[in-house]
Amino acid sequence: MRTLNQVEVSEFRQPTLWLPVCALALVYAMFALGWMIYRVHLPAQMTQFGFSAQAVPLLLLIEALLSIAVEPLAGAFSDRTNRHRGTRFPIIGVGVALTALLFVILPALAFAEPNTTTRWILVSLLLIWSIAMSCFRSPALALLKRYAPTLRLPQAASMLTFAFGLTAAATPLASPAVLKLGTTVSFTCVAILILLSAIWLRWMNPITLAASEPAEYFNSAQPIALVPLARSFGLGLTSTLALRLAIETFPKILAQIALDKSGVQPPLLVGLLFISLAIAAIPVGKLAVRQGNSYTMLLGVVITALFLGSMILVYSPAIAVIVALGLGIGFSLILNGTLPFALEQVPPDRAGLGIGIFFAGVATASSLMLGTLGTGVLSPNGAIALAIVALIGAGLCIGANWRRGT
Repeated sequence: MRTLNQVEVSEFRQPTLWLPVCALALVYAMFALGWMIYRVHLPAQMTQFGFSAQAVPLLLLIEALLSIAVEPLAGAFSDRTNRHRGTRFPIIGVGVALTALLFVILPALAFAEPNTTTRWILVSLLLIWSIAMSCFRSPALALLKRYAPTLRLPQAASMLTFAFGLTAAATPLASPAVLKLGTTVSFTCVAILILLSAIWLRWMNPITLAASEPAEYFNSAQPIALVPLARSFGLGLTSTLALRLAIETFPKILAQIALDKSGVQPPLLVGLLFISLAIAAIPVGKLAVRQGNSYTMLLGVVITALFLGSMILVYSPAIAVIVALGLGIGFSLILNGTLPFALEQVPPDRAGLGIGIFFAGVATASSLMLGTLGTGVLSPNGAIALAIVALIGAGLCIGANWRRGT
């Protein structure tokens, strides 16, 4: 029986499986792209069938609430199939196939006559689509545990953060172009891309023992504690809430000072924030391996809080660019460590549940933004203050884990 130090040294010497990691990053990027395209075209789809503009955020809220339950359940089910059949791909395959199929079916409803029946069919298919998307995200991202040794998880996760940042930048920068493509072309293209990325991931998935799953402790029955799961949920909630508040408040502050008159449009700066988040992820992953994931994330909390507070001081394009870059780097330091953090909270054979609980927290933050916080009840200064409070909450979750010795 090896000691814990011997296991850590052995893990650190094990290589990261970079090709599967890149395939996983592509799947994550296509997931984010799918949601971006869906949100861009959703208002037109809903109004075409006679729904009011208020129905769109209500539907998104319902989808977020469903995700709170679906993500952990899908992750836990993938853990079960992984233990019994050695693979998480049954539920990943079902989720991907159903998502792609509905992406093709939904545009065809445009040819149906709007009536009560077709309205309910549309809403039902949209809800099923969101459930299908939630079914494969947590099981797929749980594969990160197979592709990298535990001590190198932040470096492997940097590829996912990089892919997420670039795809998220497409929302403010490319939404008009996506809208011009039309629903049929956009949905069909993203359906094909999701399918191809999942096929590549399945092809690259190693059949041999995972990089971070030594049999001597992978097969040990370790209990699941509620407190670590609460930390994962809390980190997902607080980090996402801070990010959402930042990217929705920043354009409002820029609009107040009429920055667009200088030729700098607020969407460009939000896109710059996400691009800097993506680019910073690579060095951030290396830093987390050297200095520790918890330390790196706490550093991100401090930097992000400082730049959030400086948002109210923006009065020129140069300062706005500096704030956007600073926020991107700060959030990169935090978000890059979230998946490794979630995987640390659970035994290796419950990786899907750990990731699912984290994304349940993410969905809870989205529900809050869609339900109450996103209805204009907060002033820009109030939103900044709440974002900083959320960061403090994230810091408490991270600090509790750091004191635990991880």
